[in-house]
Amino acid sequence: MQVVRDSAVCTNANTNNIGSRIIVALDKIKFKSSKGFHKLKRGQLVVFLENESYDLPKGKYFEVAIKKDHPPLTKPEQWVEPKKNTIVYEDAEFRIFEERLEAGDTRELHSHAQRLVVRLNQVQLTDPRYALGKPGTGVQVANTVKFAEPVVHVVKNLSDIPLFNIVIEFRITQ
Repeated sequence: MQVVRDSAVCTNANTNNIGSRIIVALDKIKFKSSKGFHKLKRGQLVVFLENESYDLPKGKYFEVAIKKDHPPLTKPEQWVEPKKNTIVYEDAEFRIFEERLEAGDTRELHSHAQRLVVRLNQVQLTDPRYALGKPGTGVQVANTVKFAEPVVHVVKNLSDIPLFNIVIEFRITQ
């Protein structure tokens, strides 16, 4: 994946070595595309397939471009579907979900494939199976992205506000 902020790798359809592209709004944005007019607010997104184009949005957002020649995918040790997430898009290659977890809440044991996480809120997370988080550790900074490798874990939100992330996760075959 290639990620840029407030810009785009490619807005044109059928760009060499680029497949789908995802726009994730960090603020209110508006723009036109071959699919119509889009008006997004923070945390909303739109997926563009390889043969679709769009005008460069104005405002704060991330564009995530999925490269066609990405390395082979790796799998987590086991697969346990995460609960408390809302899937907003899925196809044969990837799925996108809203990852939300209330303040003080725990997401029980679950798995993730390789993924890109768009962090929308600044929260502190920990895996309570090992140790409670210490101040300053496990902090997810708002308006940043992180590529993450496969994992099987438990997550507890130690913050006073809810976790809110957009996760673009590669599909794995079981």
